[in-house]
Amino acid sequence: MINELKYRNTRTYIIKGKKGSILIDTDWAGTLQNFFKGIKEMGLQVSDIKYLLITHYHPDHMGIAQDLVDLGIELLVIDKQIDYIHFSDEYLSKNKNDNFKPINEDLAKIITCKESREILKTVGIDGEIIYTPGHSDKSISVVIDKEAVIVGDLYPIQTAVAYDDMVIKSWNKILSYNVKLAYYAHAKEDFIGEIKSLNNTK
Repeated sequence: MINELKYRNTRTYIIKGKKGSILIDTDWAGTLQNFFKGIKEMGLQVSDIKYLLITHYHPDHMGIAQDLVDLGIELLVIDKQIDYIHFSDEYLSKNKNDNFKPINEDLAKIITCKESREILKTVGIDGEIIYTPGHSDKSISVVIDKEAVIVGDLYPIQTAVAYDDMVIKSWNKILSYNVKLAYYAHAKEDFIGEIKSLNNTK
């Protein structure tokens, strides 16, 4: 089950599995109290969330990642992202009031996309993490088998043909999984929902 958790600017998502939950993305630094309020309204506690996964390391997607790691949530990092996790550190550190904490990669669990299916199974989720560059060179998406995909800031499929071949290639990879719904971090509400083929978006 996919639940939207929006507590500032970015739509983040909690995927509930049979043995635990996975949080996809965070919001800006300084939003930890809003996060607590958001999960409380969903009837969840921090301890219910086993893993945190960041679709890409822009500041509005990883601002409180280390705060959550310090609370016991394990950060999954895809190996192709490892050199990118400090991309936003300098920018986020400028506002001292947000108490931004850079990610300590020594505390993260580094995995490959190929290993992701087994990792997701540990919390009772059938799916996998796939590499989908387009918005950034290191973006990933989370596929829930025969159900949905969470794509972060990958440009909506309705507009994909207006972008470069990398975006189209990523959407073709997603379509190969036969998922029915797409969830975005910032796209307009009318873009969220049923996936149509790329040919039908021109």
